[in-house]
Amino acid sequence: MKYLNRLYISILKVVKVFLNSIKHNISALMPQYRANIKRQQRTLEVLSSLSYRTGELKGYLQLVASSVSELLDLDWAIVTLSREGFGGVAASSIDLGDAAEQQFELHGTLSESVMNSGRCLFVENTSIFKDLGETPEGYLAYLGAPLRLPNGEIIGTVCSFNRRPRKFTREEMSLVEIFAERAATAIDNYNLYQKQQEINLALQSEINDRQEAEQALRKSEEQLRLIAENLEPLVWLYSHDGKPIYMSPMFEKVWGIPVEQWYEDGSVCLNAVIPEDREMVSIAFKNLFLDGSSYDLEYRIIRPDGGVRIIRDQAFPIIDKNGQIYRVAGIAEDITHRQQEQQRTIKAMERLSEIGELATTIIHEVRNPLTTVLMGLNYFYRMELPESARKRLTLALDEAERLKRLLNEILLYAKHEVIQPVPVDINKLAMEYIENISSTPVAIGKQIVFEPMPESLIVFGDKDKLTQVLINLLQNACEAVPEGEKISVSFSSLTSSRQICLQVQNRGTPIPSDILPNLTKPFMTTKPDGNGLGLAIVKKIVEAHGGKLEIESSAIAGTIVSVLLPIAT
Repeated sequence: MKYLNRLYISILKVVKVFLNSIKHNISALMPQYRANIKRQQRTLEVLSSLSYRTGELKGYLQLVASSVSELLDLDWAIVTLSREGFGGVAASSIDLGDAAEQQFELHGTLSESVMNSGRCLFVENTSIFKDLGETPEGYLAYLGAPLRLPNGEIIGTVCSFNRRPRKFTREEMSLVEIFAERAATAIDNYNLYQKQQEINLALQSEINDRQEAEQALRKSEEQLRLIAENLEPLVWLYSHDGKPIYMSPMFEKVWGIPVEQWYEDGSVCLNAVIPEDREMVSIAFKNLFLDGSSYDLEYRIIRPDGGVRIIRDQAFPIIDKNGQIYRVAGIAEDITHRQQEQQRTIKAMERLSEIGELATTIIHEVRNPLTTVLMGLNYFYRMELPESARKRLTLALDEAERLKRLLNEILLYAKHEVIQPVPVDINKLAMEYIENISSTPVAIGKQIVFEPMPESLIVFGDKDKLTQVLINLLQNACEAVPEGEKISVSFSSLTSSRQICLQVQNRGTPIPSDILPNLTKPFMTTKPDGNGLGLAIVKKIVEAHGGKLEIESSAIAGTIVSVLLPIAT
């Protein structure tokens, strides 16, 4: 009995020790249990607060990184995004400053290992386990999870670091994976949102473009309608089967027929054409619809008031994308006044031609007796005469010579310029003539500065007539400046217009602006003893060569005469 009592007491002691041990273990585990419960509650709170809003990705990822660092009690957590072997920090639990904008190479890092394996990875101490990859300097423990999109593509990681070695539980790994999943979903939604935004912008841009195009089309149609209705030439349009579609209001003014009547019966136009021209117009109009040929006709119409008008009518078919005639359009114009003006111009030209021929005949008739007069005056000039008689004789000779020159220049101006073109090096021609004119009385005491081109300047022209141009321009320049002044002669090649430009510049008294436009007109001169035909003849010669004469004058630059001639090709 005593044995049983002692055994019972021993068992009670053992049970008491066991119960105390359980109590001690429970007491030791309670803080950890409470911490786990607290962390789970905090995790639920954080996950509940993680609400991704469209277009606000950066703040969302920042909250993910901060939450991982807080919940796992780690020194640092980041969200990385990778592309083509390089990574970048999308969010960080600590402020990285300018370093956050920098990219880093993934090769040899723990992030590369996570992305390659596609699974969560933890390293208790990277100083011991170096084969998996490196961590940033100063950090030893690592826990990372991949960012996997719904299509399976891995685009980055959620990484966390600790400065001291530490172990990670399965719960902690699951927690990081949950946040990585949330981050990946947010990124996928953001990408979808951005694509949708791009599509929306493209659609909006297309809608705007179409609206602008429609607006522009309506505006163009309105402008075309206004132009068509206010143009003096009238615009008409028929359908492919010959039915009237549009006629501008000018029709009523030209034909004298109301537009409404044309819309009712498109044949009123043809019926108004005089019988002699009607068949020609009818055939041309039918061919528009049959074979799509255009026409450009002049014909006469009789208005209801009996007036006859001359019409120029141009018509053409409008072809659709299938090559079929879709419309027939035309432009008709009343050219009665123009024809009448042309007839008057032709008559005036004929009259001027008759006057020119008469003037030429008169000049020839005057030159013969003038030659006899000059011979007689020259005969008396060789005789011994008193001083007063010699002065009068000299004056008579000068006037007779001036009259002879005037008659010759009138003949030269009246004569039709006939150019016999040959290749002429105008650079060389100018050089030769300037050497000759420098010793003449008109050029003595004046400095002619010539800047020849290094290469030949070839034009197709009449050498004698081009020499006459040079003589006239240089004589005018010499007469315009006093002794000691400079006259500049230069050439330039205008590549864009394929022309050669000869310029003669003098710094004499500038020509008044009101006289300048009339200098090339016959008998217009600024010289007291000039006849005003020199520049008129120069202009005729230059234009006969297909060139252009330009004259500028100012107090600063003086007078510049430019001759533009086409380069020989």
